[in-house]
Amino acid sequence: MVFDPHVFTEFRFLAAHIDRDTMRVEFDFELAGDGHSEMFHESLIFTPVRQGRAVDWPRVEGLVTILGAVLGLSYYKAAAPPRYVISQPGMTQAGVDYLREVIAHGLGEFAFRNGLDGLLEPEIVVSSGGASAFPVEAHLTPEGDPLVPIGGGKDSVVTVELLAAARMHPVQFAVNPNQVMYRVGRIKGHPLISVTRDLDERLLELNDQGALNGHVPVTAINSLISLVQARIIGLGPVVMSLEASASEATLTWNGVEVNHQWSKSERAESLLHDMLGPQAGLSAGAYFSLLRPYSELQIARYFSGLREYHPVITSCNRAFRRGVEDARWCGDCDKCRFIFLILAPFIPSSSLTRMFADNLLDNASQREGYRALLGLHEHRPFECVGEQAESMVALGWVASMAEWRGTVVVRELLAEIPDLASPHPDLEEQVLGVRGSAVSMPGEFENLGAILG
Repeated sequence: MVFDPHVFTEFRFLAAHIDRDTMRVEFDFELAGDGHSEMFHESLIFTPVRQGRAVDWPRVEGLVTILGAVLGLSYYKAAAPPRYVISQPGMTQAGVDYLREVIAHGLGEFAFRNGLDGLLEPEIVVSSGGASAFPVEAHLTPEGDPLVPIGGGKDSVVTVELLAAARMHPVQFAVNPNQVMYRVGRIKGHPLISVTRDLDERLLELNDQGALNGHVPVTAINSLISLVQARIIGLGPVVMSLEASASEATLTWNGVEVNHQWSKSERAESLLHDMLGPQAGLSAGAYFSLLRPYSELQIARYFSGLREYHPVITSCNRAFRRGVEDARWCGDCDKCRFIFLILAPFIPSSSLTRMFADNLLDNASQREGYRALLGLHEHRPFECVGEQAESMVALGWVASMAEWRGTVVVRELLAEIPDLASPHPDLEEQVLGVRGSAVSMPGEFENLGAILG
């Protein structure tokens, strides 16, 4: 069988069904063309509310509608047709506007790497007639324990620890958690709840048959899943762990910026805030990133003091691939290289080498990967790594440290960039200065990250 994306002219978000007893949500989608149809079904099972506690169903339903529209991008991209139809009731104009931006920019890397003509701009049609926006006076600022999505890496660990240090009670949250997430989540005993997400296996079959494939805005999807979960069980805000560097573009293509981390960016967070009020009756304070004002280096410096987490964290994306239940750092990807580099100024080489099972700065095969992080390739890696400036500062610091300066990668890069180890105060100020305030952070959270600055 061969899948031809060009025969499909329309993608349809058909329906979302909520089982209020089991907290299972079912989504139905379709790719359609003249005489052609592919149906998809996806389900999410949320942690249920405690018995006897009421659920804020109007807000949950508003969130589920926009969640389904964004979840659908996993299937839409198989053909990326010019029309996106929403048959599920409950979609407001604010939801449509948000979806349009997520398609264009959240699938920007997908469009570039698949050789499309430009960013995707399908016609979005709400065949259900659309829904009225929640009035401004009804917008809710959730109160209660914060829900913190965790991914098994350092950033969410820092968020959880900052909240706990302020005597708050973070509830950790994961989508399809594996053993890495469980190990990290159990270190301090904070509660960990989860959602099970089941993608339609048919999509994997179509990928093998020629469907278009590539990066989707996972953070946008998981952010909306987190918001639904928080409202189901009546928690406070969803507190993310997205840093300043997520806003830097990966490359410029046809005059527009393409960012692998777009759905982690400040712009994406602002767009989500603009949508939440009209679509789900939530204020901007229902969702924010505690780490937004800070750089990867500032976060790494704080994390270096959380030694109990060092043996268990993993940020390598290969450890979180479908079907991988328990893995550590692969030691040969851009994410591993970057995390090793930014931790190197703060963690002794013997300890860091033990974490990664290799000294990545003393391995000649890693040189080209580090050149890419420094901006010496055509564009930044398509990976969740920090800014080029952060990599330059970190490498400059380790180049001046006795335990690192003799490593093969540092020696070779110093030969190529002789002034790398010289002081660069302007660059350090750019990287280490606070990047402004976080987006719509409620007052009680505003200064929790000040220790990072």
